Amino acid sequence: MVNESIASYRAAATKKRRSAISIMGSLIGLVKPLLHIMLAAIILGTAGYLCAIFLTILAGQVIVHGLIAGGAGSVKTIITVMLIIAVLRGILHYAEQYCNHFIAFKLLAIIRHKVFAALRKLCPAKLEGRDKGNLISIITTDIELLEVFYAHTVSPIAIATLTSLVMVVFIGRYHWLAGILALIAYLIVGVVIPMWNGKCGSQMGMEFRTNFGELNSFVLDSLRGLDETIQYDQGEKRKEQMSE
Repeated sequence: MVNESIASYRAAATKKRRSAISIMGSLIGLVKPLLHIMLAAIILGTAGYLCAIFLTILAGQVIVHGLIAGGAGSVKTIITVMLIIAVLRGILHYAEQYCNHFIAFKLLAIIRHKVFAALRKLCPAKLEGRDKGNLISIITTDIELLEVFYAHTVSPIAIATLTSLVMVVFIGRYHWLAGILALIAYLIVGVVIPMWNGKCGSQMGMEFRTNFGELNSFVLDSLRGLDETIQYDQGEKRKEQMSE
């Protein structure tokens, strides 16, 4: 009976679950008040990654001009530029990460405020229901995980897109076929593989999340019924059930 109810609960949770694109769209919508900082993070991040990429390109230029062409003046100029962009890379990366984490923690505060405001309307009756474990998960781990989304997902996707476009144009200047090959490689590594991995792991992730919510519910019930558990000497049995 219990297994059937759990199975039906899981089926309902899966059915109600929105698509990843829909969820991401809603989460990105919350960035609107901090859009200027997000744009700054994207610009700084793109510039920083281009600095890192062009360090190796300029190193190749040093080898060409210094060892092959024998141009000492050109080598000196290139090395000076390399030193400047190496320092800039560090500064730009720090500034980008600062902006991203400022956005992330600011939005976490806003989301927590909204969640607790909703809970104040629903409590205490809502915490008597079956999904109280999921509510605890939302308040704790789920909201914490959004920090990763805002700090390491939104702007990095935009940075990767802009950086890739710049590099496709740069490589395409040498030969258009090389540019197309680079574009295909970027799409496979940056779009196809992540989407395939996400599709493969989404069901397992949802099952883990559902089980985690059920475990939270079980622990809360155990704590609230602690007097009865002690009274009827059911401590060991309860521990076994928790282990299961």
